[in-house]
Amino acid sequence: MKRLVWGIIVVLVQMPLWLFGQNYESNIRLAEHYYADAKYDSAAMAYQKVLDEGYHSAELYYNLGNSYYKQNQIPSAILYYEKALKLDPGNDNIQFNLKLANSRIQDKIEDLPLIFFVRWYTGLYTMFSVDNWAKIALVLFSLFALFSLFYFLGKSVLVRKTGFYLGFVFLMLSASSLFLTYKKHQSQIEQTQAILFAPAVTVKSSPNVNGVDLFVIHEGAKLQVIDKVGQWCEIKIANGSIGWIEMKTIRLI
Repeated sequence: MKRLVWGIIVVLVQMPLWLFGQNYESNIRLAEHYYADAKYDSAAMAYQKVLDEGYHSAELYYNLGNSYYKQNQIPSAILYYEKALKLDPGNDNIQFNLKLANSRIQDKIEDLPLIFFVRWYTGLYTMFSVDNWAKIALVLFSLFALFSLFYFLGKSVLVRKTGFYLGFVFLMLSASSLFLTYKKHQSQIEQTQAILFAPAVTVKSSPNVNGVDLFVIHEGAKLQVIDKVGQWCEIKIANGSIGWIEMKTIRLI
């Protein structure tokens, strides 16, 4: 009797998860069917429904971006390509489609040149997803533990020295990988980047409509949000220019 009760409890607990999985998978298959039939608006709605149900993945964002691109909704396409790239930064298809979408927006903003070590750090930071950096940190820490055993259990001076120096190296590499994992995780939580969705926005010198006009940006532009005041946000674009726009004109990545 007790086993039967526990069995019923387990089934009741797992059933919502099973039903959720079945539901989003059916919606994904439906979206893929719509996309294959060139019904891109219906495909986008089906993919969006999966997101609304709480399922997120790089592939889902990528497919949603493709659905919007096919409808010529370039800002939405860029938004979801950027979301996909955050989860899978090494994906060539996402990078290519994002570059293609960016070639169709009005603003061609040149990035500020970076100091070599900042460029090196940025390249390393964007090389892997947060999950892959966590796995790398775990592997490196395991190697540190292995060489620590060589140091503590080694019978000869050479083995102990080798264990000490290699253990130290792998400890530093593990700590660096863990730091990059933390930074990637924080960037996903904080959402400090955004895409402009208004056709054209005049960037102000202060967070109000009476501020001095600084420059104009157009839909699809990628922005960094550096501060918020009420319904306004301070933004920074790739060339280093800074100013204020209304929050309603952007969508966070």
